[in-house]
Amino acid sequence: MKKQDKYVKAKIISIGDELLIGQVVNTNASWLGHILTVNGIEVISIIAVGDGEDDIMKALESNSDVDIVLMTGGLGPTADDITKPTLCKFFNTELIQNEDALNNVREIFKLRGYPMSERNVQQSFIPKSCTYIPNRFGTAPCMWFEKNATVYVSMPGVPFEMKSVFETEILHRLLSRFKVTPYISKVVMTVGVGESFLADRLKDWEEKLPDFLSLAYLPQYGMVRLRLEGRHEDKELLHSTVDKEIEKLCAIIPDNIFGFDDMSIAEVVIEMLKKENKTVSTAESCTGGAIARMITGIPGCSAVYRGSVVSYATDVKESVLSVEHQDIVKFSVVSKEVVEQMAKGVKELLHTDYALATTGIAGPDGGTETTPLGTVWIAVATPDGIISQRHNFGKERDNNIQRACIVALEMLRQCLRKKEIIL
Repeated sequence: MKKQDKYVKAKIISIGDELLIGQVVNTNASWLGHILTVNGIEVISIIAVGDGEDDIMKALESNSDVDIVLMTGGLGPTADDITKPTLCKFFNTELIQNEDALNNVREIFKLRGYPMSERNVQQSFIPKSCTYIPNRFGTAPCMWFEKNATVYVSMPGVPFEMKSVFETEILHRLLSRFKVTPYISKVVMTVGVGESFLADRLKDWEEKLPDFLSLAYLPQYGMVRLRLEGRHEDKELLHSTVDKEIEKLCAIIPDNIFGFDDMSIAEVVIEMLKKENKTVSTAESCTGGAIARMITGIPGCSAVYRGSVVSYATDVKESVLSVEHQDIVKFSVVSKEVVEQMAKGVKELLHTDYALATTGIAGPDGGTETTPLGTVWIAVATPDGIISQRHNFGKERDNNIQRACIVALEMLRQCLRKKEIIL
């Protein structure tokens, strides 16, 4: 490991003009970052460079502080794919045809039933000093280099090819080459409170964390993910310590925690309804079916979710959900009276135990002095009555819709927990 560093360190270089102009999202880097991290390799930088020799060379020349450099992209058969010639320059070597690489290209084209052109044959040429790594998922070669104790790996930029070759050919080689330090990460999902509030509540606990653990706050759409992570040579000690600290954290903010790791609030609500043998429906105006989409994204939701009415138009609220016309005139469609009637209406219409309803001004237009842009009324109809709340989420449409969905599901979760709703 470099400079007597405690952990194995890696750098990711993503190559391609399309990444720099925003035409393609760099999913390769985020995926690699995650896989490396959970396998005990610390990613210290991710950079994207264009399809230019100078830019690629600069990225390759500044790696004295890392043990591993992973490159993706620029290995295709076209003129703008110059990763291989640049690697030859960096490693002071030449391109030669590799028989295994050529056979792989032939096999791929035979399998696909296409004729192989001379341009495709060029993909079998690789730098002489590299170790060829098979890519059974495409024609672009995968190459392994070593220089000054640093491992360089060049992989295809096509996401499914890169992921497949990394999982089957590269990862186990890296883990055999380097002694990694065990890593663990646990995520606690919170809702209903902001980042600063959580930081204040958790301050004393956080300050007492062992020095090999750290806490990160990751806010998104009315939720905050709390990521507790750490590295330690003693894997058992690491895991047991994290478990104990998570227990302490949960005891400090029990009402705001809805799940762990990748669990969504919709998933939690669905499981709670299943346990109670209860059903739910939704009536959506400003959220336009987004709550229904969150719920129906959960496998098995049909056991508890009966359906939705997207009552975007005023007359649909009246004719389908039985909202009183005079209440719309008197209070407006964005009001406590209307949202509660929407919840009651869909609950009765679809014969469910619970119902959620939303009405508001998502934006970007609309709003008045008394009902500004971003105002959303949310209601939950329960077997015991109806609860409603007014929120103002801001001026950005997608943010307003997403936050309204999260709040609505959290209100239902608290009702199922038989807790007072304070959001």
